[in-house]
Amino acid sequence: MDVMKEITRRAKIIDGQVMSYLQGGDDKKLMMAVRHYPVAGGKRLRPMMAKVIAQAVGDAEDKAVPFACALEIIHNFTLVHDDVMDNDSMRRGRPAVHVLFDMPTAIIAGDALFARAFEIITDSEVPPEHINRLVKITAHTVWLIAEGQQDDMDFENMPVESVSIDDYLAMIYKKTAVLFECAAEGGALIGGGTEEQITRMKDYARLMGMGFQVWDDILALTGDEKTLGKPVGNDIRNGKRTLIVLHALSAMDKADPKRAKLLKTLGNEKASPQEIGEAIQILHDCGSIDHARKTAADYAARAKDQLECLPPSVERAFLSGVIDFAVGRKV
Repeated sequence: MDVMKEITRRAKIIDGQVMSYLQGGDDKKLMMAVRHYPVAGGKRLRPMMAKVIAQAVGDAEDKAVPFACALEIIHNFTLVHDDVMDNDSMRRGRPAVHVLFDMPTAIIAGDALFARAFEIITDSEVPPEHINRLVKITAHTVWLIAEGQQDDMDFENMPVESVSIDDYLAMIYKKTAVLFECAAEGGALIGGGTEEQITRMKDYARLMGMGFQVWDDILALTGDEKTLGKPVGNDIRNGKRTLIVLHALSAMDKADPKRAKLLKTLGNEKASPQEIGEAIQILHDCGSIDHARKTAADYAARAKDQLECLPPSVERAFLSGVIDFAVGRKV
């Protein structure tokens, strides 16, 4: 199976399904802002996961469409607000919503996406008790995402020594992995999966999501700016306490001048491209980027183990391939 080709094929289908839920509205400016990120496309891994898992456990891909689209819309809501908080000017190769429109409109657009997502979930053709569970797990997921985002921002202003690698892992679970987990749980529930399948699909998605975020942190430092669609090294400029940075600071002697140089650049919004490049080189030299690669690969291997609860199928093979894509992609 050509996983990348299949992801692209499935993403195009989801694009149309998502956009069908983002029509109408009386305010033209607001609706343009609401659709700005969704219309730009994306990997659509979260809705894809919900649909494929629903199919894998119970031949119910079509029933999972509303829930899947709702999760993609929630994901886009978080991106709009993330870019406001991180002051990122680009997303998916286009101006951020708050840049193209204005800050208040970006905040309102995020709120509108959030509201529409929960409205869509109620369109799911499943028993009422399943609707209740889908709404509850989705609402709890958004709560955890908010906690993760708050932690991420708080870490930037805390002394480096007070943020541990365990703190980082707990943060990325909430900020990133939990939405994958929600997609898998909802998909397995909609497909009529057993409780064991639901649990193991959640574990699959959580582990993949953790690997996905660690890999994302690697790309943010080593990727191509044109391919990424956003500035390389912004995580350093913003003072992000990533696994890479935390590992480097713990690995280097406190008297090491390279450590002092890294700390000086970390969180310096006025850092020059040369200073950012030097900081990235330090992270390479001390083995922290390689350590992150190994960590992401470990999450990927453990995620694949969870797929054994599914019968052999095209969907199971695809879910396995998605892991390789998520923890190995270039963008």
